[in-house]
Amino acid sequence: MKSREEINETEKEYWNERKLDRTKIKPLRRHAFHFSYIREKKLLKILTSKFKDQEVLELGSYVWASWIKGHVQPKKLTAINISQAELENGIKHSKNVDFPTEFHLMDANNLTFKDESFDVVFGGAILHHLDVEKTLKHVHRVLKPNGFILFLEPLNMNPIYKIYRKLNPQERTPDEHALVSSDFKILKKYFTFNHFFMDFFSVIFGFISLKIYGDRNYDNWLNRIGSKLDLITSKVNFLHPLFARVVIYGYKK
Repeated sequence: MKSREEINETEKEYWNERKLDRTKIKPLRRHAFHFSYIREKKLLKILTSKFKDQEVLELGSYVWASWIKGHVQPKKLTAINISQAELENGIKHSKNVDFPTEFHLMDANNLTFKDESFDVVFGGAILHHLDVEKTLKHVHRVLKPNGFILFLEPLNMNPIYKIYRKLNPQERTPDEHALVSSDFKILKKYFTFNHFFMDFFSVIFGFISLKIYGDRNYDNWLNRIGSKLDLITSKVNFLHPLFARVVIYGYKK
């Protein structure tokens, strides 16, 4: 079994050297996620409005540029990354913003900030690269009382997704693990939270749509049906393990 230090070195290597290859999945995502990306943007606009005038920490270093830049102004944004190359991406996006920014080369599994330093901690597709227990314990520690969390993460509970991931290892770092039910139990230890589940039927209908239309015409009736079915079925708790992605938001216990 790999140590955390070995995993961290692999993560740094993959991100610094741009080793991931998602060429195969991108056309399907453009179909399957077309309408959920629109929904996601609306949800994030509402949820990130809570960042206004707050001390905000991103686990990661440049998701903030698409989530909050030009939309909401925090009191200060602090961002961390284990990869220097990824950190530089964040620094590049921070030119000419109207709020203070600070960037640190840091392991999210071992945050070195003082207790109760931040009002908000958030991240996009980051928790599944980490030791969830260690990271959330640190997130809880550095958050102020009633501090807010927001994460967008992939899921790995649907058996079909599990098979796909096994067959396409080039799309992810070797040690990442999309969230499963045990990770939600860890979340419950530290936070009261809610969620929006996305992309089950949209993946099925998106696959059919891709076969019919090719890599174009994403705004079509098939993808629209998949999206509408997702909105309905995502309200049924026992169907949540079938979905591909989740938005998690809540407060420090």
